[in-house]
Amino acid sequence: MDYIFEEVKIKRGNAPRFILNGEEVDIWDNEFVNYHSKSVSEYLREKLLDFERRGIDPFEEIIGKEKEKEMVKTALMSGSNILFKGKKGYGKTTFSKAISKLLPEKILAIKGCRIHDDPTQPTCFSCKKKLLEEDEVELVFVPKKWIRIAGDPMMTTRQLIGGISLQKIKEGYELDHPEVFTPGRVLKAHRGIAYFDELGSIPSALQTLLHELLEERQITTPEGDIVPMKIDTLVIASTNPANYKGVSDIKEPLLDRMEQIDIGPPETIEEEIAIGLRNMALDGSLIPEWHLKIIAHAVRCMRSNRCRYSARIEVEPSCRATIKAFDHVAASAMRNGRKAVMFADYGKDFANLSLALKSRFEVDYEDELSKDEIVKGVVNDAIDTVCGEVYAAIPRNIFGGMMEEVSEIGEINVYSSNGLEEYRNLWAFVSSICRRKEEVNSALEITLEAISRCTGLIEKQEEGLYVYLAYDR
Repeated sequence: MDYIFEEVKIKRGNAPRFILNGEEVDIWDNEFVNYHSKSVSEYLREKLLDFERRGIDPFEEIIGKEKEKEMVKTALMSGSNILFKGKKGYGKTTFSKAISKLLPEKILAIKGCRIHDDPTQPTCFSCKKKLLEEDEVELVFVPKKWIRIAGDPMMTTRQLIGGISLQKIKEGYELDHPEVFTPGRVLKAHRGIAYFDELGSIPSALQTLLHELLEERQITTPEGDIVPMKIDTLVIASTNPANYKGVSDIKEPLLDRMEQIDIGPPETIEEEIAIGLRNMALDGSLIPEWHLKIIAHAVRCMRSNRCRYSARIEVEPSCRATIKAFDHVAASAMRNGRKAVMFADYGKDFANLSLALKSRFEVDYEDELSKDEIVKGVVNDAIDTVCGEVYAAIPRNIFGGMMEEVSEIGEINVYSSNGLEEYRNLWAFVSSICRRKEEVNSALEITLEAISRCTGLIEKQEEGLYVYLAYDR
């Protein structure tokens, strides 16, 4: 058992027979050579260089954040661990998952090993014994690994690192038996990525254990016992900003071993909308452009110091608020048989938008100003903003003709656009802002809402019904 603490290297000359799917294989043949013997950093570096040569963005699922992408690539090329710092819901986990996609889809591992050891450079003691003492070793392909380790102030050493089963030893199992030592979450990330979700929430004593993992690729337990395994993993962690609600400190020696990359909200409304549409559960094509802008403006307003409620908002809504607001209005449209979202899909008093937002922002002294009131205020402000844009887009040379047509119609129910084609000016503008014909009713509604809010010549009497004020019934 002397080799438990020794580094073992397996080459063609000293290798046992390797069996894969019942057949003997030469793992050094071209067919298998890329599935073993390389570290996580080597796999990432090779893939990044390949993308660079071909001019491909390795993180295409990340919208915007070009500066952050460059920093991530630099850190990965140099084999550094990464700490993503930013408020909740801005893509820290998504970035981590995007990095994991640079790993090969599968790797060769020793069959039965709980940490999926490499057949040429084993680290667990049972695999070392197997490779050095047995004539035949079975292999298996395992998928790439991305292991989430959720920050938990109650986490134990056994959960993080693993532990030895005294019961198994009493039953006669040897120390090198795979059932004697149960690997914890960090060890299960061997040959993959360990993602620490909210690193600061892990107890300080366990954070200390991670210093050694990042520096020496091994762990010594609080009792001073060295876990005889060299772990090959890339550590990616996330944390919220200092003084953020519920945030704990990360020990400085641990911070010193990671590259910090700040992740903020989307820089533009276009990026906000793109993130929302990409991550929706439902069909985003149900939402016309004007409603996408209204919802995105409302959410972004709550993050801005220009918002009239900014002094009252302590925790701002993230992109998840935008995503779920898109989902909720799309769900309402589907339930009501509409082909495109309309204002009715916001719900009475914007209830559907409140559903998406209320759990995703915090205010001070809610008894003085409720979250529902804030949502109503920011949504109305957003509608004003977008209606101003729509009104400004109406060509001046047809506006007079449009108003003559509106006065002739008198009352307009936006849920029925039948016969609208007869009104040449109104139809020309309404049809020009549609991406598809199913949006006509919604386009008519936003046009009339814009004229109502910007001129006062039209009044919205009830949901979907607009009346020209000089109209004589």
